Amino acid sequence: MKRILFFIFLIYNLTLSQDNIDLNLKEQAIIDLCNFPNLTDGVVDLLYLIVDNYWHQGQYSKIFPVFYLITRISPNDINAYCVGGWFLINGIAPEYKGIKKERIKDYAIRFMKEGIEKNSKDYRLYWEIGWFFYNEGKFDKAIEYLNEAEKYNHPFYIESLKAQIYMKRNEKEKAIEEWEKIKNRYPERKEIAERFIKKLKGLEEE
Repeated sequence: MKRILFFIFLIYNLTLSQDNIDLNLKEQAIIDLCNFPNLTDGVVDLLYLIVDNYWHQGQYSKIFPVFYLITRISPNDINAYCVGGWFLINGIAPEYKGIKKERIKDYAIRFMKEGIEKNSKDYRLYWEIGWFFYNEGKFDKAIEYLNEAEKYNHPFYIESLKAQIYMKRNEKEKAIEEWEKIKNRYPERKEIAERFIKKLKGLEEE
């Protein structure tokens, strides 16, 4: 009970701290919180409202701590790990240079890996980390995480990014293999896949 009261007090004060939220909305937020069958869900939903408010205010430096708090309350909230890590990499790290920038990116990866430890059978965090390493030019690491993502229910862009990496490394047979997967698994992508396959096979014939 003390923990529940603490979270109600925390959310109440966090919501009151937003100057651009009118009084009725603040009061309604507390009412809504108390009406949730699962109080944890109510707390998390209110924290997402705070993230949204910070975003619209341009107070980007305050956003990640809220995502961090969400993961403490709800460790299975994969979205908080994904968006929190993405935000550190793309929203905070670019504001810095050198060692500090790299430390922020490293922390983002550690944060998302923590999410994987708690939610290992979901493709999303593997994808986010794989995408990060792809953009860093660390293709071996990217493939490693994309292979893990592929073990679980996932969208076509997992194989697509793998194919793009193999094409960049001029590994044509592996690229063709990935486009063949896309062709067979995702009928809506068949035309695109066939175009890449023909292009790659044409390059092989040269």
